[in-house]
Amino acid sequence: MLTPIAPSPNLRALMDAQRGIARRMMIGLPPEGLTPAWERDFSMYAPAGVIVFARDFRDLESLRATIARLRELARPRRLFFALDEEGGWVSQLAGHLVVPPNAGLLARGASEGDIEYIARVTARRLRSVGFDWNFAPVADVHSEPDNPVIGPRAYGTTPGQVAAAVAAVVRGFRAEGLASCLKHFPGHGDTRTDSHFTLPVSDLGSATLESRELAPFAANIDADSVMTAHVVYRKIDSEQPGTFSRSIATRLLRDHMGFRGVCVTDALEMQGAAAGRTPAEAGTLALNAGCDLLLYAHWNEEIRRARLQLADLLVDGKVDRMPFDASRPRLMNFDTSRPEPTAEELARPLESLTPPDWVERLSAIVDAGLRVEGSLDGAARTGGWSVDEPAFTHGGTLAADLAAAGVPSGGASPDAQVVAILSRKPLEPEAIATLRSRCSERPTVLVGLQNDAFLAQVPEAAVRLSAADGTPLTRARVAARLAAMRRGEMPPA
Repeated sequence: MLTPIAPSPNLRALMDAQRGIARRMMIGLPPEGLTPAWERDFSMYAPAGVIVFARDFRDLESLRATIARLRELARPRRLFFALDEEGGWVSQLAGHLVVPPNAGLLARGASEGDIEYIARVTARRLRSVGFDWNFAPVADVHSEPDNPVIGPRAYGTTPGQVAAAVAAVVRGFRAEGLASCLKHFPGHGDTRTDSHFTLPVSDLGSATLESRELAPFAANIDADSVMTAHVVYRKIDSEQPGTFSRSIATRLLRDHMGFRGVCVTDALEMQGAAAGRTPAEAGTLALNAGCDLLLYAHWNEEIRRARLQLADLLVDGKVDRMPFDASRPRLMNFDTSRPEPTAEELARPLESLTPPDWVERLSAIVDAGLRVEGSLDGAARTGGWSVDEPAFTHGGTLAADLAAAGVPSGGASPDAQVVAILSRKPLEPEAIATLRSRCSERPTVLVGLQNDAFLAQVPEAAVRLSAADGTPLTRARVAARLAAMRRGEMPPA
């Protein structure tokens, strides 16, 4: 009988370090699914948690099963399951459930009580399928109209408005046992570029930063977690983005503002963090800055190698042990304060996850939040309309909604036209010029379904309607509003 050979001290130390690093990682799921080899690796080096996207499941029942399987593989270690479920355009549940609209539309049409109610329904839904952490709410202030990544994801343009709405969301999540996450610290609302594709830079001074960008975070400093922004704030740190800056992730967030919860990075594959760096290099910078958890939104061989490389760096002393060890009590408290979903929660029938008055209540909020300028007269009120609209990921077309609301099609010779724009990015000058020309040709209803700043640049439109949201429910309410205006039953808001 052969005597097992004990691993060398160095090998054992490296394996222990890999496990330690894994417990500082939030990872995505492999695109090919849960293969036996991947499951073995996952069981041996269980991460702190998993982030799930719509791409990872076909329906809510299979999502429940996947989460249960992964929790089984990780035991006895606790595994957090997180997702980006903001509502509106950032939703993983869209297509499976009726989800609330963008925060920007909620800010215009919902009371704080409405927002808290929506948060409670969302939290109950999420825990019922297995999640215990939501990377929401967005605490950024929509202070730059041409911002291509935040825009209507923010709860308003003033810090007070955002702070109050964020507080309502945090209360709603907490009441149902779901962990919250304020993002993107210290603020992404004032940028004109998208950190998914490049590294934004802000020249805001400390006074504006304190009074505006930081105010919603400061007002909700008892939230469970905070997500960093891949944005350089030159007046704080002239070189490193917030995710890699100890001046921001430690001195500002913890020493100055007194935050005691968990700090997680935004996805480290985003170009604001990844450009010119390997995943391990990005992870080292974030850990040394004081971030508690590293978010890798995908899983592939490069991320597995990064875990091993980070373990090597930890053993070699190239990962700063002071912030690394300081994370332990925060992570332990996070673990115990937000227990994983119970068997009773996971047994809830999926059809019970939508309250009986959900659609009616959301519809009233959307109706109150729509902003309309202009009027319809003449042939626009009696003739047929054409509809120019984008392809939507979920739900039917705006044309179908208008037809259902009683607006006839104008065929090849419409008396009026509807042009719906669904764009996160500000429209280029050429696109604005084209819209102005089209609106001069015939009576036009111009509808903004996301970043609606372009509406003010097209005065030729007969009607300009800002929805700031493109979910199926909002599109149906837009159609109902336009049909009512066409019948002369409803003046502009």
